[in-house]
Amino acid sequence: MGKEDIGLKSYLEDAERYADLWNGGVFEGKEMVKAGQLQEINPILHKADDKGFLERNRDLVMKQSSDGKCFAVFAVENQKTVDYGMPVRIMLQEALEYSHQIQAIMKDNENADKALRQSEDGEGDTSTIYRDVGERLYKIRKEDRLYPVMTLVVYWGEKEWKGPRSLHDMIDFTAESRSMEEEFRKLIPEYPLRFLDLSTFEHFEYFKTELRPLLELFRRRNCKEDFLKYIKENQDSWKMNNDSWFMLSQLTQSKRLKSLIREKRQEANAIEKEESEDRSMLKALDDLVNDAKMEGKIEGKLEGKIEGKIEGKAESIIAFLEDYGEVPGSLKDEILNQKDLAMMQRWIKLAVSSGSIQNFIKEMHVQN
Repeated sequence: MGKEDIGLKSYLEDAERYADLWNGGVFEGKEMVKAGQLQEINPILHKADDKGFLERNRDLVMKQSSDGKCFAVFAVENQKTVDYGMPVRIMLQEALEYSHQIQAIMKDNENADKALRQSEDGEGDTSTIYRDVGERLYKIRKEDRLYPVMTLVVYWGEKEWKGPRSLHDMIDFTAESRSMEEEFRKLIPEYPLRFLDLSTFEHFEYFKTELRPLLELFRRRNCKEDFLKYIKENQDSWKMNNDSWFMLSQLTQSKRLKSLIREKRQEANAIEKEESEDRSMLKALDDLVNDAKMEGKIEGKLEGKIEGKIEGKAESIIAFLEDYGEVPGSLKDEILNQKDLAMMQRWIKLAVSSGSIQNFIKEMHVQN
């Protein structure tokens, strides 16, 4: 996913969002994962022995601990495209995590056994923490336990996920008889994916943080009417912070939204300290709604009043035009050097309604 993948990792590193993603996406809103108990851990898994080397890199991993003791590991894999080997990929990653736990247990047992031997004066050969040959040979005791490892696959793709959702979906069980196939199925663990498809997920009420409006707006990304209706009818969407709006612009690749956010961030730097972020974002959303209205009124009168600095409007014009293709450097220079606010107001309307860069160039100097 490139920049999107990096952006998602950075965005979900926030423990409140990470916990909310799991609680809303897996546990139906129940607070099973607690933000205050989470700690990010190294996402890289590796195994090296005389048989070779193996390394896997996960997107984001956090452990949940209580009283200083880890009791669960939660991993997230962000997917933009379908991976037809996903169940095996996740199975291998989780197996490596369990192998890592085994290695840590073996090391602790060896250290404990060595310390016990050294503490017994003259009885080093008879004192041991192990109770039988199996424990001594493999350095794992009967009471030793692993903590659970869980992986959530979050699918942000445009197309329907048509890949496997379990190991059984990848295996050809065809055999000589139906009864033989059924017996084979019983022997092979199904290994289903914990899967969150954001294009089909319905229960956004399970989420408690700004993830809810972010995911609901993402779900509506391809329908302008639904997108605007949600903004108007849901006050939670107005309260999303700038990081969430920026993440939405990255995921949707909306050049208009990116330009709007850049402009609002610049304005926010100049706002007096007593003005809140919500007030600044409220104005940003007003502008977003007005811009979208303008786009939807090509066949009629354009709505919305255009205000603001000339520099910001120039960036908006260029952002609109980039939807039609690459904007020539000479045209960018002319737009950026224009100082007539009335002309800029005309150009931004023209950029929305022109339909192409060529039409914009043709009409930009025609007098009203």
